Amino acid sequence: MQRDTIEKLFKLGRPFSPIYSAIMKARAFFYGTGLFRSLEIKAPVISIGNISLGGTGKTPHVMEIAKFLRKSGYTPAIVSRGYGGKAGKGPVVVTDGKKVLTDVSICGDEPYMMAKILKGIPILVGSNRSTSASYAIKHLNANSIILDDGFQHLTLRRDIDIVLLPAKAPFGNQRVFPGGDLREPISGVKRASCIILTKCNEITEADLQIKKRELQERFPKIPIFESSYSVKFIELPFKGITLSPSEVREKIFIFCGIANPISFIDLLKKEDIKIAGYRFFKDHFQYDSKSLSALFKDIKKSGSSLTLTTAKDFAKIALEDWERFAPNLKLGVVQLSTDIQPSFWKFLAHNLSSCRGG
Repeated sequence: MQRDTIEKLFKLGRPFSPIYSAIMKARAFFYGTGLFRSLEIKAPVISIGNISLGGTGKTPHVMEIAKFLRKSGYTPAIVSRGYGGKAGKGPVVVTDGKKVLTDVSICGDEPYMMAKILKGIPILVGSNRSTSASYAIKHLNANSIILDDGFQHLTLRRDIDIVLLPAKAPFGNQRVFPGGDLREPISGVKRASCIILTKCNEITEADLQIKKRELQERFPKIPIFESSYSVKFIELPFKGITLSPSEVREKIFIFCGIANPISFIDLLKKEDIKIAGYRFFKDHFQYDSKSLSALFKDIKKSGSSLTLTTAKDFAKIALEDWERFAPNLKLGVVQLSTDIQPSFWKFLAHNLSSCRGG
């Protein structure tokens, strides 16, 4: 959906924003005072989330934190809602840490993608994340839980609450849904243990320092860290080839179904990758024969023999479907590197050491 269309919808929803905002404030207050109870489990719970509707890069940060915990001697499990899947309340075990046990249509694209990449880390999905967390501890030997997209999921008590804010526009249009792209009022950030400003390489150093000062003035007690993305390599999975960005010399076609596709394009442009055309789908888009057929027509018109997409999109495309529609077209999957400020890892390790069961 184009940004101007989204803004028109936000404008229509603006009169209802105060109502939704008040509900979210009241909900957080009731949980904060203990009137609504959060389930406490016998393991540290690290929540990674945001207050906007998407595009902050939660999944790469979840993966980096999971790998850090494993290297630090923990046995983490990732618990996710499984957006776009059919898991229901769950728990559905996407992977037990050894092999993938379900299909992308059941668990959703992001958990499935993580399951294909991460080794030795169980991943579970379901709307009842408390049940999933308890199952991971009891049956999968997990001794720590990473709550994917968990900032508003207050039914499960967490020990460390990490909030991701995009450096370019930390609070979007600063209005709460349905009049804007915030899930709750900005004041909700006060619940956070720390803030990570993401995609810092998308703005100048001067602008970044301005954003940090503004956040520090607004939330003086909350530590703020930085993270950036870069292209690690480009994998051609159906060809068994890996390329560095500098090896992509031809003009390419881009397609993706993510929350912030412009950010993806900007990342490729910084690697001097030339773009012949692109097609964007809605976030968590499910590819089928009709959409793939239309996509390949666009790619053919562009004259490109190589098309690039994200790992999240690739998780939903089967080899047989690709070969049926475009047997001579090379598909490249952009693998990203997430660089998080070193002081964040010291912060995380220190706080984990004092957690329940940590």
